[in-house]
Amino acid sequence: MADLIFTATGDEAVDRKVRRDHEAGKLTRIASGIYLEPSSEPVEDTLRRNWFKIVGKVVSGGVATDRTGMDGQPWRDRSIGVPAGDAFVFVSAPRTRDIISLPGLVINIREGVGPVEGDIPYLGAWLAGPIRKLLDNLNPSRARNGPSRTVGQLEVETRLDSLCVTHGEDHLNEIRDKARALAPLIDREKEFAVLNGMIATLLRTREARTLTPRGRARAQGHPFDPACIERLAGLVHCLRSRAPVTVLDADTTPERKAAGAFVEAYFSNFIEGTEFSIAEAVEIVFEGKMPEARPQDGHDVLAAYQQLVDLGARSASVIDADAFIEEIQERHRRLMAARPSVRPGAFKTKPNQAGDTTFVDPGLVRGTLREGMALFRSLSDPFSRGLFVHFLLSDVHPFDDGNGRLGRIMMTKELVGAGLSRIVIPTVYRGDYLDALRALSRRGEPLIFVRSLEFCQRVSAACSAASVDGAIEAWARAYGFCEDGRHARLTMPDPATPIEMRRGIPAPADYWASTNPDTSRPLRVGR
Repeated sequence: MADLIFTATGDEAVDRKVRRDHEAGKLTRIASGIYLEPSSEPVEDTLRRNWFKIVGKVVSGGVATDRTGMDGQPWRDRSIGVPAGDAFVFVSAPRTRDIISLPGLVINIREGVGPVEGDIPYLGAWLAGPIRKLLDNLNPSRARNGPSRTVGQLEVETRLDSLCVTHGEDHLNEIRDKARALAPLIDREKEFAVLNGMIATLLRTREARTLTPRGRARAQGHPFDPACIERLAGLVHCLRSRAPVTVLDADTTPERKAAGAFVEAYFSNFIEGTEFSIAEAVEIVFEGKMPEARPQDGHDVLAAYQQLVDLGARSASVIDADAFIEEIQERHRRLMAARPSVRPGAFKTKPNQAGDTTFVDPGLVRGTLREGMALFRSLSDPFSRGLFVHFLLSDVHPFDDGNGRLGRIMMTKELVGAGLSRIVIPTVYRGDYLDALRALSRRGEPLIFVRSLEFCQRVSAACSAASVDGAIEAWARAYGFCEDGRHARLTMPDPATPIEMRRGIPAPADYWASTNPDTSRPLRVGR
């Protein structure tokens, strides 16, 4: 990439060499005192990349502020379908107004105050400090051509809410105190009055109109995570763009319901690392034999089964957000009752994460759940509602532990309550399922998640059986219990597939043949 060379360096010999190189055709003159080395990089790209150096050169005592201060970079029209044009930089300087137009770069100078305490020096120029950029961007802008100079109250309110999320409410009071002292120095007393009112509203010390959903939610005491809501909105759009899925529930008798609930509880816990052989799980659920060495793990399986076999009648679509929050807290209390260390029924007080995925901040849990339920009510078909409520709880992760199990229980409640098949995530599909969740949580891609659960639902319906033994056999023939994903993939169960039990795991004979050989014995389960 090319670099820029400036004259008036203070060293006359260096300046003369630059002028000679220009006369010899070795350098291109861009503007007075600005030269460019030959390069394959377009001139416009070079100037935009070096905008800070150019501002420092051509605007003595200038401060990149207003929209540029808020964004930290030049503004360009990045609308879809619109070719990217000039980049605009907005500067305050103790000089007359001016516009300097260079290839691909426009420097818009307004008469104003130069650097003050808190502004950030960089490459010979200055960038507006964190308080100044808020005050400057509350100044009304009357752009005739190009972008508005300032981002306005709506964007400032959004930024204040973000600062409150990351630093806490006390930080907004610190901003107000510093802005009060700074405003007279940069002629922003009127803007401070606006900022003061916005902060007071967000902190609920006065009532006034807010401009954004985020600001309104915070002023009402229910701030939410906008990134999570954006992902949920993307999921809603994806679900509404697809034909409703209607895989009917085959668990129509008490025996089938018990078998389906048992298998789902077993796999749901296995996904989270609570691993038992299927025979041990049968003893826990149907014979009351809690493992002496692992009583908490045993309770996890039993508590999940108890909720899945008796889901309750009310869909989340017929209750308000507060009732939904009360329900998930009560369900979590019962689900994790054997683990007092995870504070059953209580929302998290510390941030949690899984790998590279960081979940919703504790202070935003209630507000995000409430905002999410508003989106939930825009969905009409039960399959979509089931997937949505599952991802809502997965992405918010409101509790210290048990979020995945709770989300799958609530999904099953929506599906089964509307006469649709449950969606079971078997052991063999664990990696695919988690990858689908990550695609939505990290990259905002919902389609993989939707298609994955559509497939699991079809398999789940095909594995419905009149007894627990029958359900285990069906899932074994679908490769559901296989842990080694290199040798097995989830498939529709084939009644002709021979099953072998090894190390407490029922699986097709060809699976065992492809892994390490072991002594096999006929399939025998507990019920």
